[in-house]
Amino acid sequence: MRLLAVDTSTLSCGVAVADEGGLLSESLFTSKQTHSRHLLGMVEETLLRSGLALSDLDGFSVTRGPGSFTGLRIGMSVVKGLAEVAGKPVAGISTLEALARGAVLANKPILAMVDARKGEVYAALYAPDGKGGVAELSSPEAVSPEALLSRIDGDVLCVGTGAVAYREAIEEALGEKALFAAECNTIRPSVVASLAFEAFRRNDIVSAAAVSPLYLRKSDAEIALELRSASKGHG
Repeated sequence: MRLLAVDTSTLSCGVAVADEGGLLSESLFTSKQTHSRHLLGMVEETLLRSGLALSDLDGFSVTRGPGSFTGLRIGMSVVKGLAEVAGKPVAGISTLEALARGAVLANKPILAMVDARKGEVYAALYAPDGKGGVAELSSPEAVSPEALLSRIDGDVLCVGTGAVAYREAIEEALGEKALFAAECNTIRPSVVASLAFEAFRRNDIVSAAAVSPLYLRKSDAEIALELRSASKGHG
């Protein structure tokens, strides 16, 4: 089986191509520019380096959230388009699980956190399952760092853009119980690919048309539309 994996959920943009034997090629780029400027070129380059063509792939995977609304839409639309053309299925991968899986070798409880702006993080708590994976201890949520940290008991490895943005608050709340690993703050597309292989083996896959993002709160556009509608209703 040969899979292409894409992540565009945060400021990093990543693409990986892998087969049953392991990683064939990986590209990772971090920029404040929109991922739409880079993603298709990265897909082409990563496939070229892997020695494969789109028609050689057996499936696709993409991080479905939580994360940046714009970033997720870009990744989803590109993967949907490629999968539709290739006629292959897609595995949607949790952003937070991918972060936690990338830190599993630390053998500590893992608090995966993505900066959600507006004083919140998207977060979930995981624990190594002893088999190279992670078990979810708390469901993904959009929450203030203060409320999240008040529920943490014991040592925990904090990873992701939320851990970077709120490191001072984390250290203040948890003290020496808070552990950090800078190399685990970015989602590796190779990890997304590994999770995708597991999803394909479980048959946890969908058609290109059916893959959908995981949003934990409404976008600014949706909120603005609701406010406009409410104001017209009172007018």
